[in-house]
Amino acid sequence: MDPKPMTDTVIHTQLAVIGSGMAGMAAAIFARNRGITTVQVGRTSEMSFASGCLDLFSTLPGHPPRVFADPFEGIAALVKARPKHPYAHVTQDQIRNGFQEFTRFMAQAGICFHGPDRDVNQQMITPAGTLKPTWQVPAAMIAGARAVAENQRIGLVDIQGLKGFGARQMAQTLKTKLPGITGATIAFPGRETAGDLMYERLAWDLETPAVMDRFIQRLRPHADPVEVLGLPAVLSLYRFEAQRRVLEQALGRPVFEIPTLSPSVTGMRMKEAFLGKPGGTGHHHFPVAVSGITRDRDGFGFLVTRGQEPVEIRARYLILATGRFLGQGLGVTADRITERLFNLPVTQPSGRAGWLCRDFFDPEGHPVNRAGIETDGFFRPLDAAGSVFDSRMYAAGSILAHQDWKREKSGSGIAIASAFRTVSHLTSS
Repeated sequence: MDPKPMTDTVIHTQLAVIGSGMAGMAAAIFARNRGITTVQVGRTSEMSFASGCLDLFSTLPGHPPRVFADPFEGIAALVKARPKHPYAHVTQDQIRNGFQEFTRFMAQAGICFHGPDRDVNQQMITPAGTLKPTWQVPAAMIAGARAVAENQRIGLVDIQGLKGFGARQMAQTLKTKLPGITGATIAFPGRETAGDLMYERLAWDLETPAVMDRFIQRLRPHADPVEVLGLPAVLSLYRFEAQRRVLEQALGRPVFEIPTLSPSVTGMRMKEAFLGKPGGTGHHHFPVAVSGITRDRDGFGFLVTRGQEPVEIRARYLILATGRFLGQGLGVTADRITERLFNLPVTQPSGRAGWLCRDFFDPEGHPVNRAGIETDGFFRPLDAAGSVFDSRMYAAGSILAHQDWKREKSGSGIAIASAFRTVSHLTSS
């Protein structure tokens, strides 16, 4: 018999996904596709930090680091060197199938991703003026990846007052790799004297046809001498493909966006695409944090709010996709890193002095960035004795130990692959 409800409103569901970042989003998509009734909770703000690209793997940290053009070749070397890495628990087919299912869903939601023609990472221009390897590129950025691969004449344009995006500096830094690249600055129509500008605000401004027309006129002199034009990602949150086609038709050049510093319009698009895709009656999303979860013989229970109304969630299975410090899956005390919901043991250096290397740019990476929870081969968290904490509970994404997703360029890959593995095992159990 179920315990007495804590509130009048109770939702019984097969699965609770705790977290709304990349791993939580992927887990909810995979569960939805398999007809698993799902409640997802967690603030989506961390998606605003996403570049919009889907990384798989490129760099094995070390002295010196090893960079792989083929991410699957790199993953094989990574697993050999670090057998406890999350990628050790998934096969190449599971990775490919997870990406295929995830990108198919996103295409139906309005964001089309382009993978490489062969197993070689694509190169994207970053606002730091570097080339970043990535696996899947959204349509809004694909012309940039192709321009880099073909060494075309690229024109970068920034906007006066927009922080963290300097086209001339980016072009100067990239000159040695892309000799035909140039940079320029324009004033945004109607905001010439506005001071600091926000990416999201400009995206809304460009929805006005008159503003878009003036924007095109200011871009035209910088588009004429080049083969392709790169802009900060400030096109519409929802109609970005239509807006890009308007620009390309007017300028007679391919146009691509470059991910910006957070809050990122490209990350917001992914969040909005996911939340806006109809999920049927079997999926509920609550954009709130969870502070306490109980366990009993029937599963897991916790409270959320819907407006001012408390709602009790009762779930048979649970996926912990709360992230690390940014997502608040992990917390910090005076000398320890802790897991915040179940007090699971966290793999970490023995003392705070061992969290960071003396060299900020140490090619091995900082040990704190590999902290996380241990799991079995199905991504079920382990307790202090090394046994499965609860056979109905899984973990996915950056909360997993033994990976440094930022340095490895593997964040989306770990999130998607681990979520795919957990949901697949959950379905068969």
